[in-house]
Amino acid sequence: MLFDWSPLTILGILAFFLLILILPTLMRMRLIASLSKTILELEEMVKESKMILIHTSQEKGKAAQNSQIAIENFLEFFIVPPVDMDPAGIVEKFDKILEMGEERFQEMANIIVPQADSEIKSNIIMTLKASIGLNNVVKHMRHHLELARKTGNIQLLFALQMNLAIILRLIKAQFESVKSFAEGVPIGDGVGPLIASLMMREDKNGDLEHEEDIVMLKKEFKNRELIILRSKGPGARIGKLSKIVPPLIDKQQIDQIITIDAAAKLEGEKTGKVAEGIGVVIGGLGIDKWFLEEKSIKEDLRMNAIIIKMSPEEAITPMSPKILNSSKKALQILEKSIMRTPENSRILIIGVGNSCGIPNIVSDPSQIEVKKEDDKNKQR
Repeated sequence: MLFDWSPLTILGILAFFLLILILPTLMRMRLIASLSKTILELEEMVKESKMILIHTSQEKGKAAQNSQIAIENFLEFFIVPPVDMDPAGIVEKFDKILEMGEERFQEMANIIVPQADSEIKSNIIMTLKASIGLNNVVKHMRHHLELARKTGNIQLLFALQMNLAIILRLIKAQFESVKSFAEGVPIGDGVGPLIASLMMREDKNGDLEHEEDIVMLKKEFKNRELIILRSKGPGARIGKLSKIVPPLIDKQQIDQIITIDAAAKLEGEKTGKVAEGIGVVIGGLGIDKWFLEEKSIKEDLRMNAIIIKMSPEEAITPMSPKILNSSKKALQILEKSIMRTPENSRILIIGVGNSCGIPNIVSDPSQIEVKKEDDKNKQR
């Protein structure tokens, strides 16, 4: 008997080496099956987002006959970023490219719902953007799965599996945002425009000035002159601040800028927590932020900021009661920040964020529609 090993020992050794050879294949098959099932579910979300967009266009926008084909084709729309090998002037390049992108989205809205009003069109545009984002993420997941299937790369499967929980959180939130924009429901990122609207509440829309997709109100507040800006509502808009703010600073001789926006919280922090700081808070690619910072530094302006903390998912899904309630505290902090400025100062207040479902003037936060929280969310 070889090395005095028993038949049972030899069978055990053979089984061990056989398992080493077979285990990667079994794991690969198991991972591919699991990921395929998940991606199929996500692709159903993409199909449903298309149907939501088509249904919204037909129900609210009196969609054109060819709207379904136009929507399906436009979901493959893309924007090529400028080359960054030489970074000089890249912000202006990004600004121009994104401006052309916005024009293309506006043209698409005119094709899909030519007879709809501007508020419906703005909701359709934002729904299109959310659907395109959702479609792109799911396509990339399918790409990595098929690449791993063809090459047998188990490391790629492991990487996809390990990041799946985070990816699913973001994709499900993106899908909820599609429904929110289609229905015109306020989202978490709308807290900035909401606070600006609360500062405008004494006005009855008579003194509001409109410039492109921005609304502005000038008012006196305890011997200070305020110029309040926010994106126009209640349609889903973000507002092109880089075009409006720099010339406004020169024209109105601004002394201080206060920006108010939603900000990503750290895990463990409470949703709706309000914080105050220095600088310009504007999310996105940073183009509007760059223009405001450049102008503020050139004119030696003070830059104060107020943020309302929330998770990235909460920012793009229907506004929660916690975020709505935080607007009251943020308003108090804003008023204190104004009072720290010398009398007769001119202060520019910018409510940054998506105006979906937020009227231009809000007299009471309770008039804003929020989602109902389940018991699990209440405990957070």
